[in-house]
Amino acid sequence: MTETVAISAERRWEIFGGVSNLQLAYFLFRFTLGVNIFFHGFMRIATGLTAWVMLQGEPFAKSPLPMWSVHAFLYVLPFIEVILGTLTTLGLYTRWALLGGSVMMFILVFGNDMRQDWGTVGNNMHYVLYYVLMIAALRFNCFALDTRRAAF
Repeated sequence: MTETVAISAERRWEIFGGVSNLQLAYFLFRFTLGVNIFFHGFMRIATGLTAWVMLQGEPFAKSPLPMWSVHAFLYVLPFIEVILGTLTTLGLYTRWALLGGSVMMFILVFGNDMRQDWGTVGNNMHYVLYYVLMIAALRFNCFALDTRRAAF
């Protein structure tokens, strides 16, 4: 009886091709983070980019950053998010996508530091943590186009 249960458990995992729990967890986190970042950018573009840029730019008026640089960054940010989110979701150029996400978060933290918005900086630091942990655990990356590319 015990032997039957063990075999059944093994067969259930055959569909994952011997993927470990850490690999499965990494995939689920990578995929979810990628979708999240993708929709950050996509929804901003789809619902009216200029209105979003003007709304987000207002709090920077009293910061030491020149407004032209704030607006330029805000116009580009959603497109960067769509690209990085897509790459992360698909697991394509994963290391570069995660590095790009980390750089994006550094810029966002810097901008919010300049306007002394410590609550937003704290929230942004969660994303920084997500990115650095994903980079540190990259060896668990699976169900990714990167692993398919490496096979050829």
